[in-house]
Amino acid sequence: MRSLLNIGNSISLFFILLLISSIVIIFSFDKNVIYPYSNKNSIPKIEISNFIAYEIGSKSLISKLSGKNAKQFDDFEEITDVEFYRNDNNSFDVLKAHSAIKKDNIVYFNNGVNNKRNGYDLYSKVAIYHIDKKLLEGKDDFSIKSDFENVIGKNLYYDYKNGITKANNIKAILKPKIKE
Repeated sequence: MRSLLNIGNSISLFFILLLISSIVIIFSFDKNVIYPYSNKNSIPKIEISNFIAYEIGSKSLISKLSGKNAKQFDDFEEITDVEFYRNDNNSFDVLKAHSAIKKDNIVYFNNGVNNKRNGYDLYSKVAIYHIDKKLLEGKDDFSIKSDFENVIGKNLYYDYKNGITKANNIKAILKPKIKE
């Protein structure tokens, strides 16, 4: 019987020592080190999944933003599987991209962006959009399609405010509009 009590005391003593050493180890780590191999920008302040956000004016819907995943960091935001709908001065704009990164007043589309507006379908392989300037800079291949034209080229520059469009290596197929 005494040998059983000694074994029980030994087991209890082992678990007490294990508990004390665990507590000592926990409090001995530096509390300022959260992830030793990451910087503070890799930890999002906010993260949401499968979302839809609406901007509604006094008379109608102004815009709708949806995405699969959105993360807000200290100095930029990142959205995947983006769909953005905007009703702007009697025209409807639809923008779709696999991913978008917004920093300050600039949106970066590194995996392609598709924009449909007023019967035109614009695709750019890589693009940068300056929100305040309403300026799109396509880096690499782009295409613009409509019922009457099919344009392809490289390095699109589209200044919506000033009505300036430039590109390199442009190839276009224009179809005349047939009057009935």
